[in-house]
Amino acid sequence: MKREKIFEFSIEKPLNATRRKSLEKNIEKNASLAPKDFEYGWDEDDDNLLHIVIDPVEIEISFLADKVELFATAPLWARVAFTQKRKAEVKQLVESVLTDSKFGPRA
Repeated sequence: MKREKIFEFSIEKPLNATRRKSLEKNIEKNASLAPKDFEYGWDEDDDNLLHIVIDPVEIEISFLADKVELFATAPLWARVAFTQKRKAEVKQLVESVLTDSKFGPRA
């Protein structure tokens, strides 16, 4: 399985304790939109790294000062099933969660 960057979003405001709580709330609120059950948690060594597992896909979300990067690790068959339509839907969902969590989109 290969780790691959799938999205990058510019943000106006970096991750902090308030936005972290808001982000967790919005993940829970939008959980029903996921194709199946998932687990998530913050990295033990890096407070700016969020892990999401939707079997068989593992997602890492890295919160930097001015951007958010999403990386995914998945078997080939799962990457093939990640169509352009599905990719656009996921991108829209992530942008919505980031906006609702007060990260603010950057132009």
